[in-house]
Amino acid sequence: MQPNKYQTVVLDDLRAFLVRWLACKDPVLAYRAHWDEKGAARMPPYQPQPHGAPQICTKVPTAGGKTLIGIYALREVLGALGKRRGEPRLCIWLVPSLSIKDQVLNRFNAVGDGYWLALREALGGQVSVLSKEQLLAGGGQFNADDVRDEVVIAVLTYDSLRAKNKDDRKLYQQNGALASFGVDVAESDNDDDVDPESLVAAVASLNPVIIVDESHNATSELSREMLARLKPSCVVELTATPRIGANIVSYVDAMALRDAHMVKLPVVVRNLPDQAAVIAHAIDLRARLEAEAKAEQAEGGTYIRPIVLFQAEPKNKDDSLSFEKLRDELVKHHTINPDWVKIKTANVDELKGIDLLADDCPVRIIITVNALKEGWDCPFAYVLATLADRSSPIDVEQIPGRILRQPHIRPHGHAPLNMSYVLTASAVFSQALDKIVAGLNRAGFSRNDYRTPDLSSAEGSVPFSTTDQPSNTASNHDLFKPVTQPQTPTATDAAVSAPVAIPTAADATVTTDLTSTYSVDTTLRCGEIASCELDPVAANLGGQYIAPEQREMMDNYPLRNDFAIEISGLRMPQFYRRVAADSLFAETDGGTLLDRDMLLERFRLVDCDVNDFKPNLAAGDVAQIDLKALSTEGMANYEPTRVQLKAYEINKIRDYLATQSPESKRAQLAGLISSWLGKMPPLGEPDLRAYIDKLLVRMSPAELENVLEQHAFVEAVRKRVRLEMAHFRRKTFAHWVRTDEVFTSELHTFPNEVHPVELYPPSANTLYEREERARSTNLESRMADWLAASPNIRWWHRNHQTRGFYLNGPINHYPDFIVRTQQCTIVLIETKGEHLQNDDSDTKVELGKLWQECAGRNYRYIMVFDQTPVDGAVNWQDGIDMLSRV
Repeated sequence: MQPNKYQTVVLDDLRAFLVRWLACKDPVLAYRAHWDEKGAARMPPYQPQPHGAPQICTKVPTAGGKTLIGIYALREVLGALGKRRGEPRLCIWLVPSLSIKDQVLNRFNAVGDGYWLALREALGGQVSVLSKEQLLAGGGQFNADDVRDEVVIAVLTYDSLRAKNKDDRKLYQQNGALASFGVDVAESDNDDDVDPESLVAAVASLNPVIIVDESHNATSELSREMLARLKPSCVVELTATPRIGANIVSYVDAMALRDAHMVKLPVVVRNLPDQAAVIAHAIDLRARLEAEAKAEQAEGGTYIRPIVLFQAEPKNKDDSLSFEKLRDELVKHHTINPDWVKIKTANVDELKGIDLLADDCPVRIIITVNALKEGWDCPFAYVLATLADRSSPIDVEQIPGRILRQPHIRPHGHAPLNMSYVLTASAVFSQALDKIVAGLNRAGFSRNDYRTPDLSSAEGSVPFSTTDQPSNTASNHDLFKPVTQPQTPTATDAAVSAPVAIPTAADATVTTDLTSTYSVDTTLRCGEIASCELDPVAANLGGQYIAPEQREMMDNYPLRNDFAIEISGLRMPQFYRRVAADSLFAETDGGTLLDRDMLLERFRLVDCDVNDFKPNLAAGDVAQIDLKALSTEGMANYEPTRVQLKAYEINKIRDYLATQSPESKRAQLAGLISSWLGKMPPLGEPDLRAYIDKLLVRMSPAELENVLEQHAFVEAVRKRVRLEMAHFRRKTFAHWVRTDEVFTSELHTFPNEVHPVELYPPSANTLYEREERARSTNLESRMADWLAASPNIRWWHRNHQTRGFYLNGPINHYPDFIVRTQQCTIVLIETKGEHLQNDDSDTKVELGKLWQECAGRNYRYIMVFDQTPVDGAVNWQDGIDMLSRV
């Protein structure tokens, strides 16, 4: 299991924050810089936690794959902290309930399961997943050696660490089975009220990474004390509904899940005359969906058996339709096969041991009250039918999320199978909708994610604005205008309330009157209309969504009206690699967007010359990094200085190596160095290991001794490997341009709005109503002022350094400015202060000139220095002279 597109963005956001935090060791400053870079100037400040370590949160809607994100987030955190093999690598994975704990333990340990595979892909193969009981057993299952040889993940519930009962208090009591952690505990700063020989003391001494699943359930003071007692090195929260004060580093919009076929959206909501109508409509709708599913399977699709969730009322309400009464109603009056109906409540669990996804499973109806909460998962659940009394407010906040997950994570050819459905019978439908929206909110969705044809103007509720919304945010797009329906039932509506016979597999026709306002046809047609409205929005946005919560924190400035039509037809050229026209990867004109790693397809690190490699085996100074200047390229290449091993760890390794032959010693060191380096994609581990062997063969025994203590050697190797890859990319790219292996195609579009944090003063020729003020160099500010005043500049735009247009080649180069002159020539401008003249400048100017050559006469690239340009660049005066003429 690999992260999909939006999950990768979440992981990129996490890494970006960690890079900034490591650069300054101040989570408050790093958090502010993180959101300033995204244009969210009004994001609330970072909230420090009692334990002092970074504690950050990702907001991902229900069914968005939070567990997979958590697995790869653990890799990011361990890598950022420099925790490699030979150092303690412990993760405490906290979940809110016993059922979720059992589910996670089972899947993490099930050989061949998607999560089992993802753990080994993300963490390098050496992974142990333990329960609380296995931690307490210590010895051969949990000891000081194991946490250094492999990544150990302990899956626990919140309550197990709160010590509320005798069994959980064992975590805080003396435990001789954990004696191997004695040295770690002795060297750590223990809490006075924690037994130094307890499991909690052992865990705290290792400064674990903590993953908090469904973190909105861990908001109490006791929960905060629990986390602080474990002395974490980093805490990552995963939730659809962050707690107030959570330090959110990434938001995922619901449309991103829809694009990835993770959820069934939109949710179609129907308000029917009474409970009988809800039951009949649910039965008919489920039957229609199963007929669609069978037709889909006959056409080569996958197996789906749609399920209805009936939300009955508790037994203690007089005259309420309790789950026993409902089962009797379904079986006796609607001739439902009893094997199709199961009950799941707090006291009755007829689903235990049943695989709802199995082809031979008969279950099509599940009756519940409020038991299907977090942790229950069945993609086949399509319909939620709530049977609250018509005069009572419905209580569905807990379970709308249970019907949202898309079967098989793929689009289905029969459109009704791509949506989910909620049925109610409420006298005050607007209040019912509020409850449904609250349920969607709990799942991380919003009122923009449902559609209903049943809102009557008589209720005085018009939930959706009809004003124009910015077209680059699907979350604000006005897709769900209420459709006025008759306020009183017609004669045909009564048919819905009549008992309905369930169709057989051979005869999947529904019995509801299809001419009725409340017919199944109306329900399905409503969903298809809404889905058709969403599709072009998704196509226009190209997956670039901004979640509503993030958007509220941003200042949004649209294109100037004078240029809007012009920009709508403008496409900027980027480099594409040629592929066969009928290739699965062809995006346009027989090409696919060039990625810099494509340039390394024939690269073999072990073939590189190492004769001039002379590492300085003394610790170097730590470079000071400007957080605001960290570009995308900088984020990708920045690595923290590895945490040095403790003295006793070094002695342990040295004593072991002293017993080895020179060849074996080098092999062991090569393995350690490879582990400390971590993965360096796209390099394969065998190639990297062979290169390290090649370096170590040239070193004397004394130099090999120093390698253990001086992590500067590891940093020198990392730097050398990156230089070799950069040189090969640059050489290969130039060759591909000469041989026509790559070409430019005009496909990149400008966004309809930007989100500057620091504003440049208003200017009539800026592309957007306001532009970002230059922050990096005086020369950049000087260029902005010149462009604003020049009569030859039609419009200019300060390009964002991580989200804007980039030249894709051996590096991803984001020029400072994009300009259009009065002669309609597009010019990319990069400004360089004298202190920024470096090898990166050579690569950028070479890339820019190759882009200009391939893009054609209407495009120019210039790099401007104040006084002394590198080859191919110009000084200030020559630069503005050229800009005044083209």
